[in-house]
Amino acid sequence: MSDENVSPNEKLVLCEVCGFDLWKPIARLAVSTLGLYSDERFPGRCILALNEHHERWEHLDSELLHRLVDDSQIALRAIEAATGSARVNLAVLGNTDPHVHFHLIPRFPAVEPNPTKSPWDDPRPRRVLPAAREQELQQLIREAIS
Repeated sequence: MSDENVSPNEKLVLCEVCGFDLWKPIARLAVSTLGLYSDERFPGRCILALNEHHERWEHLDSELLHRLVDDSQIALRAIEAATGSARVNLAVLGNTDPHVHFHLIPRFPAVEPNPTKSPWDDPRPRRVLPAAREQELQQLIREAIS
């Protein structure tokens, strides 16, 4: 794992084919890059995107798929450790962006209005995190990965 060329304050265009990008990059893992998705409802929410351009999960070869799953486990553990969340949901949708990526969403049942429902069903308005909290979470997750 290396976080070289990953600046926490700049947009990282990850894919030259489709333009998939991450706004709050944290770290490069073996075959993917992790970035913070600024969402005050779920502090520590991240996107884990495959570095190579692939549009569909089911078309990945076995080796790449296994390495991506390994990266996701590293990221999930780091997010849980950094946020103290009860668990971290992992979502793979593929309906909007033509690039294989995961949504990693820490869950905090004690403060969520619908802790047993999908995060997409959360009724709270989506707001970005304060800049200082974004930077803190990026650093905590990066340290948990290291």
